[in-house]
Amino acid sequence: MQVEILTPEKKVFEGEVEILTVPTRSGYISILSNHAPLVSALEAGEIVVKTKGVNKVFVSERGALQTINNRTRLLLRKCREK
Repeated sequence: MQVEILTPEKKVFEGEVEILTVPTRSGYISILSNHAPLVSALEAGEIVVKTKGVNKVFVSERGALQTINNRTRLLLRKCREK
């Protein structure tokens, strides 16, 4: 699945991802390839990106997520790699 993490200032991450875990208002959810289309508000917290067995962790403020056709975009107020 292709993932982009964007803030108003820059593109924080872009790449192929196996599992994406994000903080939503209902708790943490994980998104894998072929996930059903989804739009969700995101809360502040940690975003975990698993790519080829390596985990990258980002700390983010609130934002939104959209996933459709194996492409997921996160639009966040602020985000940095931990």
